[in-house]
Amino acid sequence: MKILFFAPSAYLLGGVQDWLGDLVPGIRRKGHDVTVAVPDGLYHRFEAYRQAYPELACISLRNPTGSQEGRVESIIHQILSIQPDLIVGVNIASVYPAVARLRRRRDWLGKLIVTLHAIEADYFEDLRKFRTIVDAVVVTNKLTAALVAQESLMPPERILYAPYGVRFPAYHHSRQVTDDVLRLAWVGRLEQAQKRVHDLVAILGSLDSLFFPYCLSLAGDGPDAISIKERLQPWISSGRVCWLGRLDRHDLQFQVYDRNDVLLITSCWETGPIVAWEAMAAGLVVVSSRYVGSVAEEALKDGQTALLFPVGDSEAAAAAIARLRDPNLRSFLANSAFEMVRRRYSESASLTSWLEALGTCMDLPRLPVGVAESTRLAVTTPSGRFDHWLGVARAEQLRRLLGLNFRHLSAGSEWPHSMNGSSDNGHLLAKATRLETDA
Repeated sequence: MKILFFAPSAYLLGGVQDWLGDLVPGIRRKGHDVTVAVPDGLYHRFEAYRQAYPELACISLRNPTGSQEGRVESIIHQILSIQPDLIVGVNIASVYPAVARLRRRRDWLGKLIVTLHAIEADYFEDLRKFRTIVDAVVVTNKLTAALVAQESLMPPERILYAPYGVRFPAYHHSRQVTDDVLRLAWVGRLEQAQKRVHDLVAILGSLDSLFFPYCLSLAGDGPDAISIKERLQPWISSGRVCWLGRLDRHDLQFQVYDRNDVLLITSCWETGPIVAWEAMAAGLVVVSSRYVGSVAEEALKDGQTALLFPVGDSEAAAAAIARLRDPNLRSFLANSAFEMVRRRYSESASLTSWLEALGTCMDLPRLPVGVAESTRLAVTTPSGRFDHWLGVARAEQLRRLLGLNFRHLSAGSEWPHSMNGSSDNGHLLAKATRLETDA
């Protein structure tokens, strides 16, 4: 099977990047021909990404004009050059109109998989709009699968589940709290909307009121890094919080997983998170919010594989952490979580699931080629004045002739994750919450 992945290159650290970096070599070891294409531009940095993930042996997508039409045509060029049996889209929205255009022209007869790594309204609206050209969607969380089905975005047989996988350290041992200090860690993107990083301030305040020694290692980066660092300054100054900043996978293992006892998760929703499975594989105990996605996945079970607290409840979070001063409870949770992750989220288990999903997609009946529908979906929106004056195709030719290029201000503008723009994510999360509560 010949497989072509399209993925962003603006982000050199993160769960999705680590997932792809582990998955692709595993698929190749099974005898499949895999190519990974990533953008090369101002914010999407091909060379930096290639060096960060050399095992991917990725190729570059170049958009000489910076326009939407330029993105679509660069994707089409790679598809026609490689002629894959299967395309896997990973947060590169221009794959949709590119495939629609090829389907309209009957220039490519392969199949398209879209991977969903987030409960985000924009991604769901893209899938709704382009569902007639998507052969299957692969989700990493069981709630996401149920939500896609509830929204009637895909037929049930075309909604496939394949979780993330994690590497296991070469060792596993029961951890002992030394000097009566409980060592906590928080790892992730430093932002409030999903990760609720600012909840740490109230949680640490509640821990202080319990009068027992702890320290917290904070690893990550993101839009709220400056503000949360300022608010945590009293704890940083006293040494109770160690600010580690952005860490690559090796340093994360050495500086966080190897040196701490507990991973704290404060998110309001997740489709993993990979850091939870990594921490459990390293022998840490997870104390987590009951984030949207945790119930349906049935991996974090209170008192069995983790300790849970309501989202945003700092006192309950602190009380759960305090329970881990009991070494017997800590040992029980760490061991049961380790076995659960080994069984469900190891690299080998994840690879098996993804190979099954890819194979299932290839075995599905072909979607009917609706020329009129494909023509509608293949149209790109105007990117500037030339498009309105001359039409998209002629404007693109003029830009290439004159060497004109859009000045994008962000990675999301240069190569958007979504064709849909900003949507009401609160409404979608409310649906997801009700769906998980009623399950």
